[in-house]
Amino acid sequence: MAVAMAGCGGGGGADRSLDNLGDDVVRLQPGDRPVRFRLDTSVGPAVTGPTVEILAWAHADLGDSGPLTVHVYSDEDHFVAAYTAEYAISAAEARRELAGGQLAFASPGGHIWLYLPNYDKATEDERRRVLFHEYTHTLQVWLAGVPIQSEDPAQRSFVPRWMIEGCAEYLAVQAGAARGFVDPDRQRAVIVNRAGRTQGVSLSSLESGGEAGFLGGSGAAYTLGWLGCERLATSSGVESVTRTFWVSMASTRDWQQAFVDTFGVTPAAFYATTGG
Repeated sequence: MAVAMAGCGGGGGADRSLDNLGDDVVRLQPGDRPVRFRLDTSVGPAVTGPTVEILAWAHADLGDSGPLTVHVYSDEDHFVAAYTAEYAISAAEARRELAGGQLAFASPGGHIWLYLPNYDKATEDERRRVLFHEYTHTLQVWLAGVPIQSEDPAQRSFVPRWMIEGCAEYLAVQAGAARGFVDPDRQRAVIVNRAGRTQGVSLSSLESGGEAGFLGGSGAAYTLGWLGCERLATSSGVESVTRTFWVSMASTRDWQQAFVDTFGVTPAAFYATTGG
């Protein structure tokens, strides 16, 4: 099977195929679904090959997240034009995120975005962990069946940011540890250290706050959320934060009810055990 690819507007070349990656794509996506790439024409197999390999690991370890489209851009203008058309933020905001060091994004519908000038600065193991993190977001949305990234708690599709980001980071570390490219004890120590700097911040305040700190996800939703997700996984099992909660969201369309159904405690009671 050929990998479907399309050059980004202004990329300066025709669409290209990477037939040598076809078998990997078939193994990654059941039901004969391809992973589709949208690339600058300067991006080739040296990037797409390892990306497919890592996503295949994530698929095997975390489960099917539905059809995937991976956008890889080396040119800032191309990235911003494509990303803002797909994801409802301004071009100025997208450029600020890239300037701040952001290297990967996920957006609803199974889209993963890589910005190569930042992505290439990360170590190989960091790139693997980041791809596991972003793949987890595609899994969350696929299982929940709703666009969970809403920042409005009144919307029935709302899920707290600390759960979205904290669980993605936690599961990326656990899966990376199982694959041997993450030291879980060292990573947990880093998380605890960063979380200790967020004095006066509580999980309840991170339902719609605690944005990314870019490289490594150092915002409070990532760090305190990581520890919150760890606590939930410890008490209810890893499957509860990987799949059960998100599947419950698909039927309840109410994160608080899904939380009770999955973890046997209300969010308010859980917050009380974490200091708020």
